[in-house]
Amino acid sequence: SAALDVEVLEIWTDVTGLMTTDPRKVKSAYTIPYLHYQEAMELSHFGASVIYPPTILPACAKNIPIFIKNTFDPMSVGTEIGSKKDSLGKVIKGLSAVTNIVLITIEGSGLHGTPGTASRLFSVLAQAKVNIMMISQASSEHSICFVIKNEDEEQALLAINEEFEREITLGVINKPKVESDLCILAIVGLGMRSMRGVAG
Repeated sequence: SAALDVEVLEIWTDVTGLMTTDPRKVKSAYTIPYLHYQEAMELSHFGASVIYPPTILPACAKNIPIFIKNTFDPMSVGTEIGSKKDSLGKVIKGLSAVTNIVLITIEGSGLHGTPGTASRLFSVLAQAKVNIMMISQASSEHSICFVIKNEDEEQALLAINEEFEREITLGVINKPKVESDLCILAIVGLGMRSMRGVAG
C-alpha cells in the first residue's frame, strides 16, 4: 500500500477489528472503532494478534488509514487506524497481555558508573538470539531488569553467566535473579498523556 501510494489499506480477517481486550477472557470486550497508529502498535506488540506491528509502520509513514474488517461480517464497522485525534476522547483504548514471560534482574556495585556494561549485556543477548521485550534500569545504575519469553530463559542465563563470569566471581555483580511465569499487562491510550491520575 505504501509503495503504491494508495488512499486506504483494508485488512480483511476473521474478527471484527481490534478489541478492547481478549474476548475469550473478558466477555464485555468490544471492537474499538478508532485507534491512532501508536495505540494500534502498542496493542499489537503486547498480544493483540489481529495485526502485526511492522505492518503499521509503512502505512503510518505515508499517513495511509488502515481498516480492519471481518470477512464473515462485511457490514460491521470494524476498526480504523490512523493519525487523527480520537473525537470520542477515550483515555484508555484497550488492555493487552503477554503471558509466559520471565523477568531477569542484574544488579551489583559493578554496574554503577561502569561504561559499556549495558552494551555488553544487550550485545551478548542479541548474539544468543534472545528477544528483549522490555527494559528498566534504576537511576542509580545499580540494577538492570529486562523481560523475555519463558523459552529464552536458559539461553539468556547461559550467555549472561559466560559474559560476566569474572564480575560474578569477584562479587561485584550478583548472579542473575529470575522471576518466572509472569505476565505483562499493557494499558494503552494516548489520552493518558494529558489526563492526571490514570496510573493512580
